[in-house]
Amino acid sequence: MRRCDLPIFTDSSLLPTRPAQACQGCTACCVWLPIPAGYVSQTEKPAKVACPWLMKNGCQIYASRPTICRQFACTWLKRTDWPTDWRPDRSGLLCLTEHLVSGISGSAVYEMIPGRLSSPLGQAIVAAVARLSHFVTCITATGRRYNHPVEYHEPVPFRRVAEPHFVQIARKAARKWDGTRGHRTR
Repeated sequence: MRRCDLPIFTDSSLLPTRPAQACQGCTACCVWLPIPAGYVSQTEKPAKVACPWLMKNGCQIYASRPTICRQFACTWLKRTDWPTDWRPDRSGLLCLTEHLVSGISGSAVYEMIPGRLSSPLGQAIVAAVARLSHFVTCITATGRRYNHPVEYHEPVPFRRVAEPHFVQIARKAARKWDGTRGHRTR
């Protein structure tokens, strides 16, 4: 199995529930999210940098895109009850919600358009995300991070994923280096 074909989600309930064409035209995840080396290119794709396969008319390898891309679903794709205006490219906010451990879920909201988090639309989206999660971290367009105050509630139940993809990637990197002196551990 090639590295770019490694599965990310182990729970089919977290795969997109909308038809694939629903995100057509939206390329927020292709630009705003970092992707480790070996998945879409030999080098890491940093956050806020377009994927090397992204062109004016969309993904050039869409039909054969890597599993990491095929199985990725932003919160808007997962939530069929969210309005079309909340799609990341239209709202200016990219929302990610993942189930972590022991029934705890967390969300991140990336502000792609400056000032969008404080707008009425942004506040409505963040409130909706807060109803899905135990905590919400907001990341402004300038990169400032803050935790959105969330009143405790029972989040919408989802089936738990064994481990979110970003934790798996971080653990793989940590296994290669011990982090104290830069020596390889394995």
